[in-house]
Amino acid sequence: MNNDIIASWNKNASEWIKVLDKGEIKSRLHTNKAIVQVIGNSPASRILDVGCGEGWLCRSLSDIGKSVVGLDTIPQLLENARTKGPGTFYQLSYEEITSGKAIPEAPFDAAIFNFSLYQEEGLPQLLKQIRQALTENGYIAIQTLHPFFLLQNNMEYKSQWVKDSWKGLPGNFTDGHSWYARTFESWITIFKKSGLLLRHFQEVTNNEKKPISVIFILSE
Repeated sequence: MNNDIIASWNKNASEWIKVLDKGEIKSRLHTNKAIVQVIGNSPASRILDVGCGEGWLCRSLSDIGKSVVGLDTIPQLLENARTKGPGTFYQLSYEEITSGKAIPEAPFDAAIFNFSLYQEEGLPQLLKQIRQALTENGYIAIQTLHPFFLLQNNMEYKSQWVKDSWKGLPGNFTDGHSWYARTFESWITIFKKSGLLLRHFQEVTNNEKKPISVIFILSE
């Protein structure tokens, strides 16, 4: 994750926490429910939340009986996660994971990236390292914006950088970072390079039945 992304999140951490606490991102009513159901309906009991942010998903999974460890690189988000609920939290960057730094308390039955993959490069290596922190039958769940987002925003349907990560969200966010939006083809290529198989995917829709996110389930 590049320095611009980390700087943007450090600057906007307080506002992000405030917006999530108030439930102001309407699409989250659907996407939050979807990822909790996917993990909740699986037999996985020990979960790694990679890019856990302020910890809402860790708390939700703990509420349904899962044991959760969260990783993030933003100190203020980790502090919020520690003070609001159960779970154990560690400061660890994607670069540290990719370079082989040990993931605390491994192995896990499942690892989740919930709207926490923004970069263009390095994803196959990151996924490979996370896979090594899982049990033999462990899986990785990725929830990300649906590629339909590109067409909704009158953009060419191709993988590309999008300028402002905070655009369109409620709240007083500043200094948005760029993030890399992918087509389905691009995601499948990443999975192949990581040596993982796409076992299942689920498209999440809003009340208007328009796609807003997609959840990928990967394993060996």
